[in-house]
Amino acid sequence: MIDRLFKTLRGTDWEMLTGFISPAFFDVVPTLGMAKVLAILVKDYTRTDEFQKILVSNKKLMPKDQKKMDHLPQVQIVLEIYFAQLFKRECAVLDLRSSAFDFKKSTYSWNPKPLYYSWDEKFLQAIRDMYAGFYANRDDLLLSGLRSLDLEHAQHIFIQHFGANDQKSVTFKLDHFTKSFQAIFESCKKHKTKLHPDFFALGAYLLCLYEHLERYDMPFDVRGAFDAAVRN
Repeated sequence: MIDRLFKTLRGTDWEMLTGFISPAFFDVVPTLGMAKVLAILVKDYTRTDEFQKILVSNKKLMPKDQKKMDHLPQVQIVLEIYFAQLFKRECAVLDLRSSAFDFKKSTYSWNPKPLYYSWDEKFLQAIRDMYAGFYANRDDLLLSGLRSLDLEHAQHIFIQHFGANDQKSVTFKLDHFTKSFQAIFESCKKHKTKLHPDFFALGAYLLCLYEHLERYDMPFDVRGAFDAAVRN
């Protein structure tokens, strides 16, 4: 079933989504749940009317005050959109790739392809707790989010993935992203736990983000993007 769904992604904009999957992934994600997520992504790709409604809503999250970012690279905006969609919407437009953005001297536009996903409520709350706990230096909240996903055993992997120090100078490498996810898969396999199927959609979201930011080969203020998107 999953092989058939994967084949439908080949030759499309979303063939890259299968790139971070390893054999260990299939050992730790329920097959039916994985098939459901893939089927939703494939089906929703053709629902352009629904996509336009979601895009109009989510574009309202885009930073409008360019002046406040004059001291930062313009592409920092992409990080803000990433966090804002997770914390302020229940459905995210996943296409944050470089091809979806057009940056000019003082303006930018976001024209993504129709890849979007409505998160499971409990999964989304757990992800929010993880991020909020990490950036607020609240280990209890971070651990609560991980525990909700049965991923307490992988806490060190997530912290390593988020980055050390104050996260104000973080470089993005697809290789780092892929290795982090593989380590999570292996940890789940070792501890005999299952990953929530929505991790595939989250992986796609992150993959698009990393594809974009890696191109710039420069550090980004991830903490600043989180604060601007979530706390303002």
